[in-house]
Amino acid sequence: MKKLLTLIILFITATAYADDTLELQAMIDAGKVKLPAHHAPYSITSLILRHSLNANGNVFRCIMPSGEGFIMKKKGIKLSNAEIYGGDDATNPSGASGVQLNGDSDTVENVYIHKFSAYAIIGGNGDNTVVRNCKFADIGYSCMFLVTSNHPVKGGIVSGNTFDQSMMNPGTIPQPALMLRGSKINTSTGWKVYNNTFIMPFSPKELSAECFELRYAPYSVIHHNTCTGGTIGISVVRNDYVKTYSNKCYKQREEGIEYADSNNGMIKDNIISDQDGLGVLIDGFEPWGSRFDTLLNNNISKCKSFGIQLYKDVYDTHIRNCSITTKNKALNVQGAHGVTIQDCTFTGSGYGSTAIFLDNSKGKVTMKGGSMSGFEHKLFIYANKQVTTDDVDIDGVKGNNNIRESDKSISGGAAVGAHIRIR
Repeated sequence: MKKLLTLIILFITATAYADDTLELQAMIDAGKVKLPAHHAPYSITSLILRHSLNANGNVFRCIMPSGEGFIMKKKGIKLSNAEIYGGDDATNPSGASGVQLNGDSDTVENVYIHKFSAYAIIGGNGDNTVVRNCKFADIGYSCMFLVTSNHPVKGGIVSGNTFDQSMMNPGTIPQPALMLRGSKINTSTGWKVYNNTFIMPFSPKELSAECFELRYAPYSVIHHNTCTGGTIGISVVRNDYVKTYSNKCYKQREEGIEYADSNNGMIKDNIISDQDGLGVLIDGFEPWGSRFDTLLNNNISKCKSFGIQLYKDVYDTHIRNCSITTKNKALNVQGAHGVTIQDCTFTGSGYGSTAIFLDNSKGKVTMKGGSMSGFEHKLFIYANKQVTTDDVDIDGVKGNNNIRESDKSISGGAAVGAHIRIR
């Protein structure tokens, strides 16, 4: 009886994990496929999609130790209505992935991909890629990494997806949930990223464990996404003319939104709250720098650090109709200069809070309209190196319950010019 039971178990196991790759590949090679519903889970190594596959709700177990379960290189291929899972989520960028996505105008739609050690989707060499209404969870390295390696790419659409890495270990998760990248020579231009939900572990150890990162992808638009956890909600690095609007960012370790070495950007109508760090960081480093970026109608609150920080080589920034509530600094200008503030509402919490803090800045800051209320200082100038802070004009700004108008701490050859006015 015991031997019979053992044979039955072995038979069931072998049947459940039988390799269906050759049978499925023959079907796909013959033309577009819509699988019959309610089939027992398929076991595969790797399928090359030479034609589109509608899995019709079926499940695929990928039984390879590395490589991708589904390979899409041909133009116009669509993979839809599937569940794809691997063996484990232990972090290994050289391990197994769900889908390789490299064909022009290829689409992955309504697919649930989980339990892979490398990526859910890896690729990025195709124009006009579409990934929508999918779910990715428990992926060891990064849910989705699309990077162009050898030629410029026209960005596509990433919409309606859920990137759920919430159950991953915050001490070991290494990368963003979503990465879209070009390079200085081969850009990945014009992505549309919207209506996605990103969930990352709270306070991950690695700085790169962001919700979403965009690099060398100018003229992209990022809107109506929700980012929870991770180090940064939305990170825009070396991208010009990128619009980031109507997003919600909560509980990031570093900042809700970052623009680094990015010019002529628009950050508007975003809600940023419950941050361990900053609301918005704009930073720049020569010879790149960040210039002519605009922040409009953003609501920033409950940040342990600053509401907005402009850091280093950042010039000619426009801030308008933004609301910042803080126990720290509403606006911290560190090494940057050239800021126009209009019709903003800055609200502090008494001692320890400052509306505008200039840190080793040349100044050239104007604020008109709006209000600053409840601060220890409306303006504080700090410098400890040879820099002259001048041309600061706060004019027609309403104020209530502020303890001091301004103060300064100057050393190391620093100076304050004659054109500092609060009227």
